[in-house]
Amino acid sequence: MGQKYTAIIRKSKLEYVAICLELNVSAHGDDLADVEKDLKAAIDLYLEELEKYPETLRSFTPTDEFIEFLRDTEPDWYREPGEGLILRPLEVHEVPSYA
Repeated sequence: MGQKYTAIIRKSKLEYVAICLELNVSAHGDDLADVEKDLKAAIDLYLEELEKYPETLRSFTPTDEFIEFLRDTEPDWYREPGEGLILRPLEVHEVPSYA
């Protein structure tokens, strides 16, 4: 069995967007099936490139890029926290792992 990777998928205003945290690879699609297929293809392509060019540095998604991803895909229902609150809600239904 191959390595497993974690993906976060969010719905933006226009499409679904996914990011693989361990490889810093992203994809987008019109629906969940589409974005999942595209993310798997992007991961496979990235791993093929790593085999061709082993000197390529592999890195996790930087925190600031992950925060930007979350802000760019903020759901329509989100409202600023009430007075005195600092935490922002993050709706997570499932965190898939891809092999």
